Amino acid sequence: MRAEGWERRVGRWLPKATLAGAVLILVAMGRPLRLVGNGENMVVFTWGGGVSPMALQPGLHWVPPFVSRTVIFDVKTQALTWKDNDPTAYAPRLVALSQDGQQIAAEATLQFRIVDAPKVYTQLGENYLDRIAPIVRSVLLNETSGFSAQALYSTERPLLQGQIRERVALLLKEYGIEVLDFLLRDVDFDPDFVAAIEAKTIAENQLAQKQFEIEQARQDARAIISQAEAEAGQLRAKAQALTQNPQYLEVVKAAVLGSRLETLITK
Repeated sequence: MRAEGWERRVGRWLPKATLAGAVLILVAMGRPLRLVGNGENMVVFTWGGGVSPMALQPGLHWVPPFVSRTVIFDVKTQALTWKDNDPTAYAPRLVALSQDGQQIAAEATLQFRIVDAPKVYTQLGENYLDRIAPIVRSVLLNETSGFSAQALYSTERPLLQGQIRERVALLLKEYGIEVLDFLLRDVDFDPDFVAAIEAKTIAENQLAQKQFEIEQARQDARAIISQAEAEAGQLRAKAQALTQNPQYLEVVKAAVLGSRLETLITK
């Protein structure tokens, strides 16, 4: 009798236990628990509900299984670099034309961070770097065309760098990305252009040196003329004194000859 009662109880609970086990297995297969690491945000897309406007912060989170899709975004500072012969760079250096048609090639780095992961996912997608890069390149082409090659070769490169940074920051802000900095490095120009600029610089320096020497000679000449005029004025003053006062000659004689004058006179 006891065996029959136990069998009846097992018969009642076994289907329920089996169903509960199957549900647990299915839930486990659906990965309802998701871990978000430090420096990461998780975007949740739910079928029928779309993208959640709030990203999941670091920690352990429950997400609806089977009907949800999650994407991890790195929210630490990232760098997008254009550089030749560098396997870690996004692409080779950027090439643009100056206002006067000179080709300029430069290494560049964009430093940024994601501040709104759901917006990045919605508007740029998971491969957001491939959407950011053309924006940066377009801005660089446009801003570089406003400068002459000589200006960029000499003093205005920081100004170009600042204008690109401000423009890119304004555009990427609309996509939930904050630009931290934009750097232009190792800017190369056409070798013939560089040679012409250096030759022009040497010629200008030589001309400036000649102009300095000429101006210095003029100043020396003016000083000599001024001294001569001063001496001539002194002579005129002495001549006038002799004319107006004959005794002035005796004073001059006494100052020049002193006691020797008396000796000559007595002899």
